[in-house]
Amino acid sequence: MRKQIVGLIVVILLVMVVLSSFIIYNEWPLLTGKKIVLATQPVDPFDPFRGQYIQINYEISRINNLEGSEEGDLIYINLEKDESGIWRMTDASFKKPERGDFIRGEISNKNSDRISVIYGIEQYFFERNAEFPTSNISVEVSVANSGRAKISEILHNGKPVEINYTNNK
Repeated sequence: MRKQIVGLIVVILLVMVVLSSFIIYNEWPLLTGKKIVLATQPVDPFDPFRGQYIQINYEISRINNLEGSEEGDLIYINLEKDESGIWRMTDASFKKPERGDFIRGEISNKNSDRISVIYGIEQYFFERNAEFPTSNISVEVSVANSGRAKISEILHNGKPVEINYTNNK
């Protein structure tokens, strides 16, 4: 009986470690990342299966085609802060930069002169019946040392967006 209890405790601890590692991996950019603000071009869709969310296209989502680029390739976008506090692209590379600020993305689409890059921060979900401005939006993201990003805050005119919820019954 004692052997079974010890075995059960070991299995429970193992499951807890695995679940904790998933949570830590997902939240790592928020815990350790550098906060940067990116310019956006948002769209406000609603999906009955996924709920209300904002689809975010970033200024850095479409860039000039790089020689040798293929769909699915990882790409690193070097960023520099401008005088208005927005981080803008200065360069792009397939190799992780050794210094400076950058964000990692994946090439999702390619044509002769432009490529589309996704960063995993293109959607932000709200509760149902949320009302918020959709113009003059920027996004504060936390970027880990690896370049992986996570949305930390949606900004309207440089200030945290105020979300109002209506009670439609």
